[in-house]
Amino acid sequence: MRKIGFACLLTTFMLFFSGTCWAAPSTYTVKSGDCLWNISKNTGVSQDTIMQINNLKSIDLKIGQVLKLVDSAPAPVEKQAPAPIAESSSTYTVISGDTLYEIAQKFGTTDKNIREMNGLSGNIIHPGDVLKVPGSDYTPPVSRAGVTSMGLKLIESAAKHLGTPYQYGGTTPNGFDCSGFVKYVYSKYDINMPRTAAAQYGTGVKVSQSELVDGDLVFFACNGKGIDHVGIYCGNNRFIHSSSPRSGGVIYSALNSGYYASRYVGAKRIIR
Repeated sequence: MRKIGFACLLTTFMLFFSGTCWAAPSTYTVKSGDCLWNISKNTGVSQDTIMQINNLKSIDLKIGQVLKLVDSAPAPVEKQAPAPIAESSSTYTVISGDTLYEIAQKFGTTDKNIREMNGLSGNIIHPGDVLKVPGSDYTPPVSRAGVTSMGLKLIESAAKHLGTPYQYGGTTPNGFDCSGFVKYVYSKYDINMPRTAAAQYGTGVKVSQSELVDGDLVFFACNGKGIDHVGIYCGNNRFIHSSSPRSGGVIYSALNSGYYASRYVGAKRIIR
């Protein structure tokens, strides 16, 4: 028997009966009497693994040679596919005061998801924007004072016509006057409103300005000769209406602005 072979067997025999537990290090330095077989047994790393991670072509070793026992190359990380966007979707029309985060909360999703669905590079949205949102069983929340979600649906429908030009006597999306706009929006929910602002003021239940909720109608006497203007309240002290050719047709206005505050007459609730 060759001397190195005897030394290898002797070292292995002594280690086997020593009862010592060895923790596998990351490297091993070859000593006199070592062979690949006993290094494998002592470290718990297979001979094939040692040969592979050290690029050994044979089992021949040199004293002082440092062998890697752990592959230092990081294991490839499998890229996690992004969460799929819901195939089914519906739409949501942005109203005044909305943020992308709040819309996402309503639909049980994330603002990132909505941005991806709509190709948005940021969080900036504008009243009247129609966004794709995940299909869901979402029901708009109940408004203040117990008014149902119909009010929110009304102002969402109204916002789709932002920028529609003012047209005297107009009742279609080609052009609206103030009462024609109200009549058109309400008709989408099978509510038949009178044609003029004054006649519309004769419907519904009177409510105070402090009790206004989404979908209520607000009325004004702009020319000082009785009620001649109407809009749809949409929260945050604002209303949407077909204003005038000079103002841009269908727009949002502040209820407490100097012009409308001084001409405000009252409000009526049509939906209960």
